[in-house]
Amino acid sequence: MLMCKQLLRFSSLLVAFSILMVSCDKDEDKVEESPLFQFLEDPAIMIDTVAQAADTWDYGFAFSPLKSGSIAHLAMKLPATGVFKVTLWDLSGSSPVALHAHNITSGEEHKIYRQDVAGIRVDAGMKYGISILANTFYRVTKAGGGAFTFPRTIGNIVVHDFHEAINNTSLASFPAETNDTRVAPCVDVIFIAD
Repeated sequence: MLMCKQLLRFSSLLVAFSILMVSCDKDEDKVEESPLFQFLEDPAIMIDTVAQAADTWDYGFAFSPLKSGSIAHLAMKLPATGVFKVTLWDLSGSSPVALHAHNITSGEEHKIYRQDVAGIRVDAGMKYGISILANTFYRVTKAGGGAFTFPRTIGNIVVHDFHEAINNTSLASFPAETNDTRVAPCVDVIFIAD
């Protein structure tokens, strides 16, 4: 009888430990995705580094998550130091609506800087945008001058297109102009799917 009670207690502890391990595994499954910086790693690209352009540009990407989730951070990587405005946009309506804007400081060239945004919820299939207002960028082209193919699926994100426009007003806006032969992957979202 004593042996049965000990075996029952041991089995109960084993079940409790297994449940704990499964719940820990679910937390570990939450992967941070930074899809737009992937353009810097494309094969057969050329990167032109512009440390300071004559004009300030609004530039970034339109995207949709394949799964609902959250934007945990806004991120940027630039070939210059300074303070730059990064904005997350809702592009699902007739005109862009800023969901969150934050000035991020680049203290060192060519380093990724992230700003925590406390998990902004985004829905699967909805269209969003991320842009940066800056006079510095990496201009990425395909070797041979070919076009980037859009839409492009990177992890759980569909990247619809790259947007850019000169903006010397200091007021961020999501640019309507698209460009598929040159992209500037200097701004990104850190996305975590549910």
